[in-house]
Amino acid sequence: MKATMNGSMLPAAAPLSLMLMLGPLSASAQTEHVVELQSTKIESSPVQVDHDGWVTYRSSAGSKTSTDLSKVPQSVSVVGRQQMDKQKAQTVMEALKYTPGVFADSRADGLFDGLFIRGFGGFGGLANFDKKLDGLPLRAGQYLATPTLDAYLLERVEVLKGPASVLYGQASPGGVVNLVSKQPVLDPLHSVELQMGSNGERQVGIDLGGALDDQGVWSYRLAGMSRRADTQIDHTEEQRIAIAPSLRWQPNDDTSLTFLASYQKDPSSYYTGWVPAEGSVLKNANGKISRHFNPGEPSVDAYDREQSMVGYKFEHRFDDVWTFRQNARYMYLESEYKGYMVNYVNPWASATELNRLLDHSVEDQQTLSLDNQLEAEFETGPLKHTTLMGLEVSQGRSSMKLGRSYAVSGIDYLNPRYGSTSALPDVASNIVQKTTQGGAYWQDQIEWDKWNFLIGLRQDWVTTETDDHLGDTRSSQSDDHLTGRVGVIYNFDNGVSPYASYSTSFEAVTGVDAQSQAFAPMKGEQYEVGVKYQPPGWNSFITVSAFDITQENVRTSDPNNALYYVQSGEVQVRGAELEAHASVTDNLNFILGYTVLDPEVTKDTNAQIEGNRPVSVPLNQATAWADYDFSGALHGVSAGMGIRHVGKSYGDTSNDLSVDAYNLVDAALRVDLSKFAIELRGLSVALNVKNLNNKHYVASCFSAGGCFYGQERTSLLSLKYDW
Repeated sequence: MKATMNGSMLPAAAPLSLMLMLGPLSASAQTEHVVELQSTKIESSPVQVDHDGWVTYRSSAGSKTSTDLSKVPQSVSVVGRQQMDKQKAQTVMEALKYTPGVFADSRADGLFDGLFIRGFGGFGGLANFDKKLDGLPLRAGQYLATPTLDAYLLERVEVLKGPASVLYGQASPGGVVNLVSKQPVLDPLHSVELQMGSNGERQVGIDLGGALDDQGVWSYRLAGMSRRADTQIDHTEEQRIAIAPSLRWQPNDDTSLTFLASYQKDPSSYYTGWVPAEGSVLKNANGKISRHFNPGEPSVDAYDREQSMVGYKFEHRFDDVWTFRQNARYMYLESEYKGYMVNYVNPWASATELNRLLDHSVEDQQTLSLDNQLEAEFETGPLKHTTLMGLEVSQGRSSMKLGRSYAVSGIDYLNPRYGSTSALPDVASNIVQKTTQGGAYWQDQIEWDKWNFLIGLRQDWVTTETDDHLGDTRSSQSDDHLTGRVGVIYNFDNGVSPYASYSTSFEAVTGVDAQSQAFAPMKGEQYEVGVKYQPPGWNSFITVSAFDITQENVRTSDPNNALYYVQSGEVQVRGAELEAHASVTDNLNFILGYTVLDPEVTKDTNAQIEGNRPVSVPLNQATAWADYDFSGALHGVSAGMGIRHVGKSYGDTSNDLSVDAYNLVDAALRVDLSKFAIELRGLSVALNVKNLNNKHYVASCFSAGGCFYGQERTSLLSLKYDW
């Protein structure tokens, strides 16, 4: 085996025994060291680890190449497996609650991972187009057929903030969330975890992995979980079962092929409903609406989702210059939703009775995605280039049958009586959409001395065919758009790296206006400046950024026809962020985050809305988490505590309704039982409490008739066995 070791950096796969045999290397010996292992010869080059505990140094989310974050002129946040384990994040929303720029507390449930990034996003459904899995899109359906993955199946969650269309095609200007699957490992990994907690929660998880042969040519990973729990809403529950097997073939360091699959089913889970502002955010003379109140019908309400994915990741390095990668995935998802909800347009029937509506939707979503990448590393004089050329294509088909009825009984929130006999509504919409998307992109990362430049362009083509089976009509819409990104960053010797960048995005908008004209794509652009700081000799990384994002061609109501939209809207968000991850000592780790936003509706068909704040966007957020491993007599015990502040937001377009700021406290206590008895080797126990102060709060509102309560205090006790 030939291993080149530079300084103190070793190949990630280098065994500890080899390091001990080598001992300290002289300056000449650091250049190259050769060890023969049987008849197998594997070439290894210096590899810098992606992260060290709580701190991440490298990621491919910002460039689709493995790049130091200190060389990427755009803000990138990474939540690693260790942080998710310590905080016991069970959903992507929970994993991102300590990430600045991300509002992940807009509602209590995690069925759709509704996120706002830098002021752009939503509560679920159509707001989830900007999630990726291993770099490939997770396409949502037309209504509630929205894919998601349980956090237990993920290795990390990455957030590229700001427009990212140059890499990923259609994307919100706020940013993109990339989920990274648990994948095969060479070192043996065996873990079983049992959990029980509030609301009768019970969960079991298993995570296995390792090499399948002595040479490590074949390796595998198998992660799976099952969970059942009631929710804080009366007479409701959530259920989930998921499994994700993967297999890797790596005959040498130049070639690898990884097969990835997953299956997840959420049977009869509750989709958290909303309540009016009066009685939640606002006072109600008849009394407050309980955060346990169920506005639906327990015998009817259910959200069933079943999703399957299968794909592969292939990589081959031809020589020192050229590397080819191909990633592919097929996804099939089907969902059915039946549910009573508060009529958010006209919520009140009387002083204590709420009007309701009844929805019934049946959907399926199929997507085939393929991303081809050709990477070249070369030099032209003093310039070092990492050039990426790619061709991405995807095809999707979605169908939706939707019925809605307003002719259903109301409900008294003080004395709810369930048992409505209303029949499910007839199908009022039966739509099938087929979407074909292609994108050709080019990117060059240029390193010159301490300067790093990034330039990228992408041309996208999107075609959507819509069949209305009830109206017996067919329409087709085609869009194409050129997006780009340019940035520069300078790496001082003291670890300070100032940067500046400009990037653009686009999102195709389906449908037509009152004149039957197709909508133009929404366009976004961002100016960002900032400083990244990686203190020499310290295991820490700090990013400070300021940005100005504008999105054009936003759909707004047609003032001359209430049934249609026009594209005269524009939203601008200015803001700043601070993010810090640090291991201060071997025992103390912390993360800090702060966000301040100045969002504004700059154009709208309703002049009275112009100058107002967009709904549900907090004007500021602050987070802090500290984690400490005790020593001495308490060696084996660790504790963590976090504080989350979510600032004021507005709950309607007129800004007459506001949602107060709130503060939440989370805590964790963990014990490695093997430190107290060798017979308990591999066993650990943990207690995590979220919303420790049991704050009673409204998380957000989207109108005076629609507000979401936040999650009450919950506890989770975990017993884990590693061997």
